[in-house]
Amino acid sequence: MPEHSPAPTPHRAVYGYSFYLLVITLFIFYVLWALLPTKQFGLSYLPDKYFAVLLPMLVLVGLAFFAFFIYPAINMSLTPDIDAMSSVVDVPLILKGKTKKSVYSWREVQAILDVGNVHTHVGKPNDIDNCKFCANGHSFPDPTEQIATLRFMDLTEVNKSLFK
Repeated sequence: MPEHSPAPTPHRAVYGYSFYLLVITLFIFYVLWALLPTKQFGLSYLPDKYFAVLLPMLVLVGLAFFAFFIYPAINMSLTPDIDAMSSVVDVPLILKGKTKKSVYSWREVQAILDVGNVHTHVGKPNDIDNCKFCANGHSFPDPTEQIATLRFMDLTEVNKSLFK
């Protein structure tokens, strides 16, 4: 079986060269149609010269419309809502091996995790066994401790806190 390679194989070279010749020929015909007086040569069945300018402009307008409106709209329709579960929790990872395929609220996720005894953050950190998300290194913040104000964190500080 041949190896997959981006190198030009003989059939790619032949198809590429024939496509190149086709495009050059079509471009020459387009330029001749746009510039030469076709009625003097008896070619009255060709479209009006107006279309020689209109068709490329329509293609460019359509491309711009797609690039600035359609493509972003497709991307926004594929992005989950800001309050959707999939933007907070990796639902397929949590439901791996479970019969349920979709979750619509945080309560459902907690119920699934509590039933499976996989990961629960109620009680003491020592009560959590068989955690598949971390190495049983649970620590809960002190409830009296305030949340720090919003500030810029240096990358070294982030790495120190994440990768001790």
